[in-house]
Amino acid sequence: MKDDIRSVIDEIVKLTFSRLQEVYDHRQESSLGNDQSYIGKTGCSRLVFPMYGKHRHNETRVSEQELRFAFVETFNMVCDEKHLDLFYSVETPTSAGTYSGFSKGSPRSDDPEGRSAEFDLVIHDKFLRRIALIEFKANNSDFNSHLKDFLKLNNPSEGNKNVLRYFIEIVKSSDSGTIRSLRNKVAGRGVSNFFCYNLSQGGEDITSKILKGI
Repeated sequence: MKDDIRSVIDEIVKLTFSRLQEVYDHRQESSLGNDQSYIGKTGCSRLVFPMYGKHRHNETRVSEQELRFAFVETFNMVCDEKHLDLFYSVETPTSAGTYSGFSKGSPRSDDPEGRSAEFDLVIHDKFLRRIALIEFKANNSDFNSHLKDFLKLNNPSEGNKNVLRYFIEIVKSSDSGTIRSLRNKVAGRGVSNFFCYNLSQGGEDITSKILKGI
């Protein structure tokens, strides 16, 4: 059962990246050259990559919010097509763990004086039990931002070994420095289901580059 669910989520992740790439290539608020045939195309995402204002030179924003909503769209599509009794919750409170130090750069788990945190998204089975915990990230955010998410995902208080843990990231662009930086943030964190995708130059799954040698 666990492997079956993992294969479904892996498929959703890959389709999510494909969907995001289509939107990034054809539907950016800041672009005058958007493909009108894609914008009006039925059956595709309704997502738009928005832009910052003039203070950011009308730059297109790429954030974990686009990733999260594209994932949910794809999740619903796959579940409908495969007739899967799977459900999801967002900004889901941690079930048992208590945490502290997130804002101070020294995150701790199971702190008796801590408080609950949230997972970006949790997948539930037909009995509404938690079967997958998911964190989303974008643009190679800082070390502490990664660390606190890995801390939550790796906490055994958040579910037994059958509960899957996913860390899914997108970057607007990447080079060797980006790969090296992400590798340093991921190394030794123990999350078995890590995915990262680069949206620039037609898109590239850079997961294997980051994990190489880890």
